[in-house]
Amino acid sequence: MNFLKSLCTTVCSTLLLSANAHVPFLKPNQFHVLHNRFQVESSFTEYPFQADFAMDAPEYLLFSPKGIQTTLTPTARLKAANYLEPSLTDSGTYRIHAALRKGPLYKAIETIEGKLYFADDMKTKQGKPTTLQYFSSADTYVLWGTQGYTTTLVGKGVEIIPQAAPNQINIGKPVQFSIYFNGKPAPSARVVVVYDNEHFDKYRTEDLYDVENVRKSNIIADKHGNFTFTARKAGLVLLFVNIHQKINDSLWESYNSSVSLEVNPAFIRTSN
Repeated sequence: MNFLKSLCTTVCSTLLLSANAHVPFLKPNQFHVLHNRFQVESSFTEYPFQADFAMDAPEYLLFSPKGIQTTLTPTARLKAANYLEPSLTDSGTYRIHAALRKGPLYKAIETIEGKLYFADDMKTKQGKPTTLQYFSSADTYVLWGTQGYTTTLVGKGVEIIPQAAPNQINIGKPVQFSIYFNGKPAPSARVVVVYDNEHFDKYRTEDLYDVENVRKSNIIADKHGNFTFTARKAGLVLLFVNIHQKINDSLWESYNSSVSLEVNPAFIRTSN
């Protein structure tokens, strides 16, 4: 089966996951780095950006404004999160990447409609037994000094790549992104948009993983894997993508990735 046919089939199919599923994220304490007390939190969350348990990636990578790659070693590994303290030497935008991590293998069932259920949902659904292999990765971008940006691609799992430096996102200002899966454009991939602490603003019942959810903020990439994000509020925002592939009758794979960004207030001109 060719890549595009396989990807379209799995992105458009319905995979229902547990309400307790978590999403990976990286969160800097500064998106515009102004002092040397700079750190990045690596964790999983159900409600961004509250760290629930550490995302212990097999490798952490730092991409310089010129695209030069170096490996980062966590300075602290705690139960709720790992912490990185990258050294920034060149002026510009840096990409920080938590490499693809192979997670748990879950028991699951696939219904006659092609829907997949696992965990507690298996008790109320009927279908043939199968399994779900979970994978995760995450990104964030920070600015040190003046603007300068080079797009980079790892080529493994899901990657949400800004087409221009993402350090000056303002409310109402469109920003262009591209989604890749294993280094190739991911057509029709769904982007879940989650603002920091939004669960305090409204009661949320749907799971971020649930491809049946109809969040008004969801974005669908075009046939080339490109999409436009226009922020509606200032603060931290998480863009999350998951792509599912049916490998065979006994195995599905779930690839999950996010990019954490900072949205600035809309520019307001004041008169003297």
